[in-house]
Amino acid sequence: MRGVALALVLAFGWANRAGCCWLAGHAPYTVRKALPAQGAPAPGPAEPPVLRALVFADFGDTTCQQAAVARGMAAAHARAPFDLALSAGDNLYECGPDPRLPGAAACAFAADANAAQPGYTPPEDPRFGKLFEGPLSQLLRAGQPIPVYLALGNHDQNSDSRCQEGDLEPVRLGRTRACLEVAHRGPHWRMPGRHYVVDEGPGRFVVLDSNLLIRDYGGFTLDDEVAFLHEATKGCERRPCFVVAHHPPASAGGKGDGDVYAGPDRFAERVRRLQEAASAPIAAWFAGHDHDLQHLRSPAGYDVFVSGNGSRWRDEKFERVRPPDAELFFASTAWGFAVLEISPGGWSVRFEDDAGAPLHCCTATFPGSCRPAACGPAPLGPSAREPPPR
Repeated sequence: MRGVALALVLAFGWANRAGCCWLAGHAPYTVRKALPAQGAPAPGPAEPPVLRALVFADFGDTTCQQAAVARGMAAAHARAPFDLALSAGDNLYECGPDPRLPGAAACAFAADANAAQPGYTPPEDPRFGKLFEGPLSQLLRAGQPIPVYLALGNHDQNSDSRCQEGDLEPVRLGRTRACLEVAHRGPHWRMPGRHYVVDEGPGRFVVLDSNLLIRDYGGFTLDDEVAFLHEATKGCERRPCFVVAHHPPASAGGKGDGDVYAGPDRFAERVRRLQEAASAPIAAWFAGHDHDLQHLRSPAGYDVFVSGNGSRWRDEKFERVRPPDAELFFASTAWGFAVLEISPGGWSVRFEDDAGAPLHCCTATFPGSCRPAACGPAPLGPSAREPPPR
């Protein structure tokens, strides 16, 4: 009997991670900090949003959960169209692109060690369509796919023992997989480099390769991200700038007990180096990695949003916030995603579950932080809006 019980526990744990269909009716576990008192609403932008962005992560696995979240995102887009989407990594489970395809091993980075070598054309890899782009096929505006800007996650450049495909050494394998994701072009795939900047409307998105917060890999070092962030955040005192990276700098999720926060504060020290490199304060950091939804305030003062419940679910209780001086406002195991809206005077974030129900909302007047507020009804918009000014 003990062996049967252990097998059931292990099976349930695996099913949680895999987003299995029979968990679709699970009751999500949610914690939240009390909202401000009635009559004291959180300040927020008075103007209608100029930019509406979908934020999700850890999406790249063909599970029942992924299908449910994809339907929820498509329904939200039908109600009020998104101008763009942001995928904060783990775009292709389990191991990233296939390095065994003809020509894949020849993928190389340019002299900047960021963009792919000019002139290189990657082989057709069915993983991109099956695991990521296909489920997003309904995210169209005026008949065209909305742009999806992606960050690299740990599974996108995975070179551990489970992912040894082909005869490449681990250092070169991680670098090749990262290169193949950067070089890929698809209807719902925009990744011009390991790190890059997207300016849309009143906002700026600074996309980082946060794998280097864990350790250097593939010949890349954290020094590259430090130098890039310093330049990318110039002018961020005049407009809200949002970091998009796979790993969150603060979290109450259980994955932090393993690779992220293990060791003598190595991760925290690397986060500190990045934060100190910023030329101006960032407004918020959007991440995944933890397979849940969270809103925290980092010790440095910026907001942290985890939107990592795209295709793999974890059983969480959110009992430990790291670093300990971070502030947790909301966390949930509900399947879902985040919506960021930016106006000339501020911005807001709304978490929704896969059925469209609001889970948590906050609003900010730039340059202030995002204060939790009661969620209103789901926004409604025309079927096709003018694209945001660039």
